[in-house]
Amino acid sequence: MATVSVFVDEAVRGRLPMVCAKTGQPADLLVRTTQSVGGLPGAAWLLVFLGPLGWGILLLLALFGSGQESLTVRIPRTHASFEREHQMRRYVWVAALMGLASLVMAFVLASRQPPQLSLALGAAFLLGALVLHVMVAIKAVGVSLDGSRRWVTLSGVHPDFARAVERHEAEAHRP
Repeated sequence: MATVSVFVDEAVRGRLPMVCAKTGQPADLLVRTTQSVGGLPGAAWLLVFLGPLGWGILLLLALFGSGQESLTVRIPRTHASFEREHQMRRYVWVAALMGLASLVMAFVLASRQPPQLSLALGAAFLLGALVLHVMVAIKAVGVSLDGSRRWVTLSGVHPDFARAVERHEAEAHRP
């Protein structure tokens, strides 16, 4: 997979070449993707390891910090690749719901019979949901904003999409 940077206005308005960001084929739709930017820095979560004092500081940062911003960009995709990703997200929800239902069943039936099977099923479904969620996140197009807030970096894109964006940028800045 490749990475490409574009001017923030181009990404927000969807003025990118109509090449699918995941497959490199001609795109037939623009998909809105919203990514959180700002908020608590990743290192702030290390405060969890400081115990109750760290938890209090983390809570204060979450409550009175600068807040979470989001950036919505429009990314060209093929209908088929978008549907595949959407189907994987459905599988995550189904596995998570099955896991939760199994755990609830284990607690309800615990008084009548040993709940080991329901607990094992619940844990397996929840683990499966977690694995699927990570797979979807890894395969998704990553969106990040640079420090100047002028450039958006799209990661995990197809090399053909990256080349098309670079050609598009070169043509736009040609005298």
